[in-house]
Amino acid sequence: MLTRRQLVAGLGSAFVSAGVVSSTAAFTATSSSSEASFVVVYPDLIELTPVNDPPIHVEANESGYVTAITPGGDTGLNQRAITRFEDIVAITNAGTVDLTGLYFEFETDSDVLDAETLAEVEAALSVTAGGQTLRTSGESGDDLLDVSAHGAADDSVLTPGESIPFGVQVDLIADHGASTRTDLPAPGDHDVTLRLVVEGDE
Repeated sequence: MLTRRQLVAGLGSAFVSAGVVSSTAAFTATSSSSEASFVVVYPDLIELTPVNDPPIHVEANESGYVTAITPGGDTGLNQRAITRFEDIVAITNAGTVDLTGLYFEFETDSDVLDAETLAEVEAALSVTAGGQTLRTSGESGDDLLDVSAHGAADDSVLTPGESIPFGVQVDLIADHGASTRTDLPAPGDHDVTLRLVVEGDE
């Protein structure tokens, strides 16, 4: 029997999920670059750690667990460009059951932006793995364990203790693929949540 749990990663203001409150994240755009910070909260079933030491494009706490994904760091993201950050976070199975599916989905929310703009922001954001860009549409999207043979998931199963890396992509080239944006909305105007649905054998 399969069980499903959700990892929630946020981009924008503080939010509550599964009783955990994240910290505030920066999300700004200027005429020359954009800055983004994904605040990360996740359950005990999995652990997120930086792939690089010292961490690159991520922030970690004193225990070494990822607390935020910060594509571009202090330099930000280039507008009118596709910016990829490959294999910057490792997902480790910290539970006692095999994980058989890892799916991503971006969700946006705003009190000031319309639904069309929010959909455009979602379309500009992707997860990357194994040199490929994943379809991030939840369980109807790409399974990280099937797409990437990196790490220890070459058999499409992540057993307890095994890890697999992923990265992020921000596509700010209008009309390239699904993206229609050349920059990000103003800071404070919206929140973005990255959800990861985890499937495992019970």
